[in-house]
Amino acid sequence: MKLTETQLQELAAHLRCPDGEGGLEVALMMQATNGNIISKAIAALKLLPGDNLLEIGPGNGSHVKFLPSDICYTGADISATMITEAKRLNAGMDNIAFILGDGKTLPFGSNTFNKVVTANTIYFWHNPQEYIAEIARVMQPGGILSIGFIPKSTMQNIPFAKYGFTLYDAETVTHLLAGAGLTVS
Repeated sequence: MKLTETQLQELAAHLRCPDGEGGLEVALMMQATNGNIISKAIAALKLLPGDNLLEIGPGNGSHVKFLPSDICYTGADISATMITEAKRLNAGMDNIAFILGDGKTLPFGSNTFNKVVTANTIYFWHNPQEYIAEIARVMQPGGILSIGFIPKSTMQNIPFAKYGFTLYDAETVTHLLAGAGLTVS
């Protein structure tokens, strides 16, 4: 089914910040389409018992139930709809918390998390250097950051990506991380 330009714009808006019933529907779609990139980004962290993990942009948080129960997890999302849904889907899990936040300003002290993950959010960071500096601030020295994203070479062929997405290649992301004093390995 081919989407109209208006439908593509609406989809892009929900991908950026899922809202209401339409946002819940898009979250279900993202759960299926983003599952692989989320699981690879999390796997790259090599989670260990006692890790304190921050995820920026967990969406509906449906994947969180598959994380080890011996870590502390916090998900920060820009969408109130997603925070409400993530809390509902993960109710009763004591090691998990979800907070509303834009990612540019994180309500945590410096050096709070030893692992940070985000998947398919970098496209929406208006000033990526600010976001990465804030991530670096809340990460403990020697912490690990995993950023999952679809490269520009692929994203430029996706019709909705022309509406509010900034596209990246690995070299550009590496340069952004180095600019915040983070080491890329």
